[in-house]
Order: sequence, then structure tokens, then C-alpha cells
Amino acid sequence: MAAGTSLWRHRDFRRYPTGRPARVAGSSITQMALPVLAVLHLDATTAEVAWLAFLGQLPPALLALHAGALADRYSKRRQMITGDLVSAAVLATVPVSAALGTLSLTQLMIVAMAQGAASVLHDAAAISLLPSLVDRSLSAHCSRSPRPPEATSAPR
Repeated sequence: MAAGTSLWRHRDFRRYPTGRPARVAGSSITQMALPVLAVLHLDATTAEVAWLAFLGQLPPALLALHAGALADRYSKRRQMITGDLVSAAVLATVPVSAALGTLSLTQLMIVAMAQGAASVLHDAAAISLLPSLVDRSLSAHCSRSPRPPEATSAPR
């Protein structure tokens, strides 16, 4: 590949993966922390923790097709930013509620569902955004570039 056609010479392509490691780490920690918080802080039972995990996985199963359709019709960048802001906002309620002594299992279940919905909203836009960041002549090389970290990590 010639030096002038490197993917890393495209500013938009270079900017794309910069936020991914933090997002992947945050999502992974959240998926682990919510059940641990439920058990240690709220004395949740095994069944309640199972419901919490189930509700966190429900939005991707129900909303993936709809989120993809939204990504095709509207701004992918705006959809990604909205998903991240919604996720951050609902997750911010957890430490605030814990500090105020009002944290409940119901709140954790709502947070898990909202975070799952925001995540699928972001991911649907992110997947379809990548091909639009580079010239058509480089799109084949773009699909051969290394996969994002969450694609090669352990299952969620």
C-alpha cells in the first residue's frame, strides 16, 4: 500500500478509535459492577441478580434492528453521542443515590435497561459509521484493519 493511501492519514479514521477503549472499559466495568453492587449494598438474592443481568441484555435483543434503522436514516455521530450521554446520565444516578441512601434494586434494573438501550443505540451507529470515514478505494483495507477491542474480548 502506498504511503499516501494509509488509513491512518485520514483524520476522521484516526479519531474514530480514540474513544473506544474508554467506552469498552466502562461498559465492561458497569456490567460487572451493577450485580456486585446489588449483592453487597442491597443484599440481592440470586434470582434478583439474575433478573438484573437479564434486563441488561434485553434491550440489545429487542432494539438492535430499530437502532440500525435509526443509524441509516439519521446522523450516526449524533446517535453515538446521544447513546453515550444517556448512558453516562443514567449511570451517574447510581453513586448519587447510593450517597443519599436511596439506591434500590428497581433503580439498578432501570439503569441496566437504559444503559443497554443506550449502548445498542451507540453500537449500531458506530458499526455503520466506519465505512463512511474513508474513501471508497480504501474501504476494503478498512475492513481488514484490526477489530475493535470488544470484538475480541470475552463475551459480555
